[in-house]
Amino acid sequence: MWHTYYELSQSVGTITEEFFTELQEEVARELRLMEVEEAESESLSRRIAELYRKRHPSDNLRTIPGIGEHTAPVFLSAVGDPTRFRSQSAFANWEGVVPGARQSSNAEAKGLRMTKAGPAIMRMGLYQAGDIGRRWDPQLAATYYREMVYHGKNHKQAMGAVMSHLGARVMAVLKEDRPYELRDTDGKLVSKGEARRIILSRYHVPEEIRQERRRRKPVKVRRKDREMTTYRTNEAAKAPQPVEAMAISRK
Repeated sequence: MWHTYYELSQSVGTITEEFFTELQEEVARELRLMEVEEAESESLSRRIAELYRKRHPSDNLRTIPGIGEHTAPVFLSAVGDPTRFRSQSAFANWEGVVPGARQSSNAEAKGLRMTKAGPAIMRMGLYQAGDIGRRWDPQLAATYYREMVYHGKNHKQAMGAVMSHLGARVMAVLKEDRPYELRDTDGKLVSKGEARRIILSRYHVPEEIRQERRRRKPVKVRRKDREMTTYRTNEAAKAPQPVEAMAISRK
């Protein structure tokens, strides 16, 4: 990098006796600014961790697969008091990861893009945590697999369904203040190792399907085409359906 900078400067005749001195001072100045920014970032991270422990001492949020030290404070701060939501449906509408819908006097169109009505930072956290969580939670893995394999969705579209289920887990854990425990698609408690084995054996999306979804160009879907075909409906019904997320206390 600096060699290129020197050659460019030399080609235009800007190399002087002060060139290297000024360059050294500029590099030193940039390093000092980086040190200040890193110190501020570390101070902010400590403050966030302190507030998180104060507001959520049980740390039950991080018992949900995929949610870690960075995303847990995001969810806690964005949700605030979970009792302000009268139902899971109200919470889902607030977070903005449910499909939009248009309705008239004699017709209703469903399966549209996400409403994105809630905080963008909440959706970003759900996406990041969900992409990790689907690798460790059989129910999330089954949801992702079903959307990709049976419903013809691409990765981002399938992640929308995962985000919705993960949001339900966040709400349940915060409202009940109980740790989350892994369950398979039948509702049976499983260990992390068992959960991982279930996912790898049952819900691995074949690479050819991923490639097909990547190649597919987005098209504008007509209203009458938004309904799933009979074939896909029947095939999807054969896939394991994840049970509702539950927060269970460890006794």
